[in-house]
Amino acid sequence: MHLRRAVLLAVAALVLAATPSLADMLIKLRNGQVITVPVQPGDIESLSFTGSRAATSGTAAPIALPNATAAVAAAPFSAPSGGAHPPAGALVLPPMKPDHPSGRVLHVGPSRELKVPSQAAHEAKNGDVIEIDAADYRGDVAVWKQNDIVIRGVGGRPHLYADGDAAEGKAIWVTAGNKIRIEDIEFSGCTVGDGNGAAIRAEGAGLSLNNVYIHDNQDGILSAPNPKSDIVIENSEFAHNGTTSGSTHGIYIGQVRNFVLRGSYFHDTVTGHHVKTRALNNYILYNRIMDYPESTASYSIDVSNGGRTYIIGNIIEKGPRAENYAMIAYSMEGPTNPLQELYVVGNTMVMDRNSGLFIRSRSPNKAFVADNIMSGPGMLITGAGVFVNNVLAAGAHGEPDELSANGSHGNRVVRDVGFADAAHYDYRLRPGSPAIGAGADPGAAAGFSLRPTYMPLTPLGIAARATTGPLDDGAIPSQP
Repeated sequence: MHLRRAVLLAVAALVLAATPSLADMLIKLRNGQVITVPVQPGDIESLSFTGSRAATSGTAAPIALPNATAAVAAAPFSAPSGGAHPPAGALVLPPMKPDHPSGRVLHVGPSRELKVPSQAAHEAKNGDVIEIDAADYRGDVAVWKQNDIVIRGVGGRPHLYADGDAAEGKAIWVTAGNKIRIEDIEFSGCTVGDGNGAAIRAEGAGLSLNNVYIHDNQDGILSAPNPKSDIVIENSEFAHNGTTSGSTHGIYIGQVRNFVLRGSYFHDTVTGHHVKTRALNNYILYNRIMDYPESTASYSIDVSNGGRTYIIGNIIEKGPRAENYAMIAYSMEGPTNPLQELYVVGNTMVMDRNSGLFIRSRSPNKAFVADNIMSGPGMLITGAGVFVNNVLAAGAHGEPDELSANGSHGNRVVRDVGFADAAHYDYRLRPGSPAIGAGADPGAAAGFSLRPTYMPLTPLGIAARATTGPLDDGAIPSQP
């Protein structure tokens, strides 16, 4: 057995050593031993085994694999089609399944035996569910070290006020365990001496948030680098986070494996970026990212080191007081992630600054920019891009031939998009808008469909939109 294991690992190492790991291949031997081998998507086309009970003739028994170039790490996603992308048709991604569920439910509340969440953090075991009654919890902070736990508010959102305290000097909550899900909870007011007080400091592998409200902290969420971590944020609001230092943000995701942001609402970030991520794979889908008149936010979206990045179906508005003139920044701190792929598709991008830039890129590869509405006085891109079937209005402009050279085509420059009420941030399309039917199905990239399947709601959440037939440009179709 030791010889077989050594041969298997040696062969796997020769196949896989060329590139950094983005996922793990688990091999379970008949004696119950499990071997973990790092896998880079794209390295394996097929696997064959000889001498197995299934292959009685002694010839190789091939095993077909899903398109490896389409794969990202599976956890916490459950992909019914065999791929490992988050399912495109899901409103909320399936909850992470605990490896060792305990079956216990701990109840927290002023009338409970456990009065405050920090007491539950001391008592909880792996796999527990912690239910927190809606109430105000002041100055109560916690470190969650357990794995596979769900923490949720019941009867409304419990509100955790920092009130000058911070767990480990970092955050209201530090999630040190793996596969933690947080639902229906409000966090506010975390400040610490080093200026990085967060509502949540994510340190374990795997964090999922749904319907949380995070506001008035130095950082909304601050994630430590963890190459085995997947962070999923859905249907959540982030408001008035950040400081005037510019080094704190609405959310700051470190170098994790996958980052999914969907159906969420960002507004009034102070000086820093609304969304900053260094993840290897980014899915930024159907969100509303807004400055409004008073916000001093910098970038709306900062994908600092590149990575395979899908920015699809969002409403992004850059306000008149924004600290930075650029809306989307890509690889501006160096294209150091293994994949440098940027797809900006089906967004409504509005420049309310007196001048600006829609996309700022230092990637060596061309961004794919399709089916967007880009409205307001701004340059389209610095760096390389291919522009397909976009509608440009109210001063949005590119370099000469940028809309017709190097594969770019089908773009329209118009005087007025025909928004319902842009002055009040209502970006629905009026009848007769030139954006209606202006798009074309953009196809797929690395196995992930680029056609928007949802639209962002106000203030947050998503609703379905047509997946066949004519395609309107922008995030909000004329016929949902």
